[in-house]
Amino acid sequence: MPRLPIKASGIVSDFQACEIRHLRAQVRMRLDMSVLRQRQTWAAAAIAGLMFVGISALALSAFDIAGDRIGEGGEIEPIPVILFDSLQRDGIESEIMDEEGRINTSLLRGGVLIIDLMAHDCTNCHAVQHHLEDEIPRWEEMESARELHVIAYGAWYDESLEYLNTSEGGYKVPGFPTGLGSVHAAILENGTLSDPVRLLTTGGTGLIPAVLVIDHEGYIIARENTGTPTDGWSSFDSAVETALTGNQFEIESLRTIGIAEEKSSASAIFVLGVFLSILVFFSPCAFPVLPSFVTFQMTLMASEASTDSRERRRIKPPILGLLSGFGMVSFFLVIGIIAAIMGRAFALSGMIRIIAIFVAFSLAALGFLNLMGWTSNLFSFVQRAIDRPSDGSKKRSAEANTFLYGVGYAAASIDCTAIAVLPFVVFLGTMGVEAVFTGLLGLALGLILLMVIIVSLVGYGNAAFASRINPLTQWIKVIGSWMMIFAGTVLLVFLFSPETISSVIQM
Repeated sequence: MPRLPIKASGIVSDFQACEIRHLRAQVRMRLDMSVLRQRQTWAAAAIAGLMFVGISALALSAFDIAGDRIGEGGEIEPIPVILFDSLQRDGIESEIMDEEGRINTSLLRGGVLIIDLMAHDCTNCHAVQHHLEDEIPRWEEMESARELHVIAYGAWYDESLEYLNTSEGGYKVPGFPTGLGSVHAAILENGTLSDPVRLLTTGGTGLIPAVLVIDHEGYIIARENTGTPTDGWSSFDSAVETALTGNQFEIESLRTIGIAEEKSSASAIFVLGVFLSILVFFSPCAFPVLPSFVTFQMTLMASEASTDSRERRRIKPPILGLLSGFGMVSFFLVIGIIAAIMGRAFALSGMIRIIAIFVAFSLAALGFLNLMGWTSNLFSFVQRAIDRPSDGSKKRSAEANTFLYGVGYAAASIDCTAIAVLPFVVFLGTMGVEAVFTGLLGLALGLILLMVIIVSLVGYGNAAFASRINPLTQWIKVIGSWMMIFAGTVLLVFLFSPETISSVIQM
């Protein structure tokens, strides 16, 4: 940093000191605000907006399709009896709980039952809850011969009843009967105990939210795996209405969802891990980040295409995909180790939400700073490493950035995925070390393969149009900055007001 002139006496006035601090601040952080007056900036914002909406829609559609396909199969039969501890609130749980303060679904048979598998620290679950609470009054007006019951089943067992009964952050205690489940809450016909999460979630993966409509005879007639369904809840709401007012034939025609089978073979556990990786990758909590990730890869490729052929990096897109995948897996590994060390305290700490908010804010802030042409002495050592002319250093920079973006992608989706991944590991732990290794191998390979596919599609697509992309390098960089801003902003809105995102999708 250049030295600023100081009087020889060493004594400066308050005004001069203020001026010096102002000048030093300008040196430390250079923001080119004139960017906001340029037509190119706002044209890039419009293009980025269209790309963001398009890629986000594809990601959400992929999640819905994956959930439907993975959820196929299983025995179409009445759900088992579910017995779990409730919050025991007067006028809410007291209306349906037994003498021991537990919710027993067998006592609700004959009516229409909606089961919401949820957790305190699950933003996507909050969107489901908001929709249910909005629609319950309308559904209750349809009641005739069949009564409607809505219950919330706490599906992250490391949380506590006290935690579920505490409104804070983005969570509000449900206004309908709520309780905390356990791995032995389901009572099968033969009397054995099982985990409702493994029986009722998509493919037995344990991914929540999962909200189900159970008809008057105990069959599942609808299931939604997200608080932001692409059809705007139309199919789910229609199933509730049919269950309340439809005839027997209409109801039976909706019985297409079976109970997931609990399998303990190595191949079944491996496949379960792969299924979970698909749902984790396209998680609704991650959909704002996917467009930013795609444009990051485009920027990386465009920068490479614009360099002199002698200095050009020769990192194949599949290698970059591997690095991004390893970044995701590494993040989940670190979080898993922290959770194992902290135990229940991790679930009650709110750390998952804190990480998600930090990542969302960081994306928006860094996108804005990049747009403004920001540089800072704080990161000057990073800048020097990036700016080295040697081919080797550029190669390392691309690899490091790609790995870190994989970490960021996983961190951004933690609010949805950790509550599935961590219980999945616990579930595998009950079957031994071999099951843990096999399941995590399936999860890791699935995530890495998906990253390789996405990065390869972008990388080879860029290569095919390299001559056209080369003149647009600056445009792509500006679009990438806007994408980061959009990703962080939408993720923050999703974390603090998921119902807003759901409302936008329904438009």
